[in-house]
Amino acid sequence: MTIAKTASAVITNKAALTKSQEKHLIGHSKLHGKEAAQLGQVKAQLADMKAQLATLKAAVKNGDNFSAGSRGCWTPTPQWTPKDLGAMVELNKLSQTSGPISAEQMANTIDRATADLDGQAASSEYRTVADWAMNNRERLTPEAKQVVDIYSKYAAMSQARGESGIPQDDFKKMLGEMRDVGDASAKKALANLDRKGGTVSGEDMARAIKTGTADHDGQAAGAEAKEFEKWASKNESRLSPEAKEVLDVYRKHTKAAQAQGRTGLTDTESAAMNREMRKVGAGDVSARKATEKLDKEQGPISGEDLTKAIREGISDTDGHSTTSELKEFEKWAAKNESRLTPEAKNVLKTYQAAAKKAGPEGMTTKETDAMFKAMDRFQTFHDSSMRNALQGLDNKSGKINGKDLTAAIEKGAADLDGQAAGLEFTDTMKWARQNYDRLTPDAKKVVETYEKYATRAQAQGSTGIDQNDFNKMIKEMKFVSSPPPVRPVFYAA
Repeated sequence: MTIAKTASAVITNKAALTKSQEKHLIGHSKLHGKEAAQLGQVKAQLADMKAQLATLKAAVKNGDNFSAGSRGCWTPTPQWTPKDLGAMVELNKLSQTSGPISAEQMANTIDRATADLDGQAASSEYRTVADWAMNNRERLTPEAKQVVDIYSKYAAMSQARGESGIPQDDFKKMLGEMRDVGDASAKKALANLDRKGGTVSGEDMARAIKTGTADHDGQAAGAEAKEFEKWASKNESRLSPEAKEVLDVYRKHTKAAQAQGRTGLTDTESAAMNREMRKVGAGDVSARKATEKLDKEQGPISGEDLTKAIREGISDTDGHSTTSELKEFEKWAAKNESRLTPEAKNVLKTYQAAAKKAGPEGMTTKETDAMFKAMDRFQTFHDSSMRNALQGLDNKSGKINGKDLTAAIEKGAADLDGQAAGLEFTDTMKWARQNYDRLTPDAKKVVETYEKYATRAQAQGSTGIDQNDFNKMIKEMKFVSSPPPVRPVFYAA
């Protein structure tokens, strides 16, 4: 009987020798010691071949069992190989970490485990990594399993060529593929943004980050953050100002975790981050910046002030003039109702009516122009020169003294348009009533002085103040603003 026939019998699980044949051979062992020794070697080889066949069958049936849907790429080496000590050391370090194992961690470990260039990357080192991965599969993230699959693919290629190592060029390609494995949940969320197309709103971005970091794989500040950063750099032109602010919120929370040596966020941190992103994403940056300017102004908000702010707040053409931008102005108006003049309230009503008519898609250019034309009817101040002068007082913090008010009146009513006792006077009196609490006692005297000269001109049927009278009025205002010091009086004894 030949060795080939015997091997075939073992592989097909049939008896290689009959009992009588085996007894006959063993019985002649004393006379034929050389033949008996050869028979022992054959038996040992056949047993080893049978064990390898069982392993091969299991590999073909189950694949590598690392990532879902894997077709199986692990091929055992022709001969049993021991585990690699250097690889075991690196994998032991990985065992001592806590939480899920990311693709980056797995790739780095494989890189270090095979970095000694001993030509065992496809044999003993691979077997060490593969066994460890199988025993720790519950800790591997889907991305880490993909990394192991990539290693299996390149190890199988080398083994098919009869090599125990992985050639350097292939090794570099392998590491490149491993490093390119991203976070599956983050990629899926970003793919939804790509399919949506167009400008990415703050709400879109907040929703994508929440979905992409919700898998509890401990990578919200690691692999997932890298995926969002990489996508954002490629799609910067698509990001709305609100989407950029949402990303800044995400970066703030991930950096805080990274500073503590963590790649994940706790449930509490994730909840806080999602609340903050949702709040920022639901707002409108351009509208918020416009209302922030109004916050910096002192005193009441005129119709002109609010019209200007709305014009700036909806100028970004992001299509949110009737949604998030309107909400920003309504929210601001609710907090600052006491500061709104009647004209400013009418301006807001005009905006609300135009937005309701246009619908959620936003206003067209024609609709926007018509809205601002309607807003122009609600002017708190009607004289431009006086309004500009009084606006300078609005920008001044604290109390308004007589000297400042005199300078404003002189500047606002000195344009020789014949309105010093008409529109300019009306605007000044309206401003003074709205800012009465900010006026110092001498500023109030300036107001009384202006009222005296203006009403005298009106009684004569004029909307202007004669130049001589105007000069006298200014001189008198300056006097009440800075009265001369009282001279001491000495009495003879």
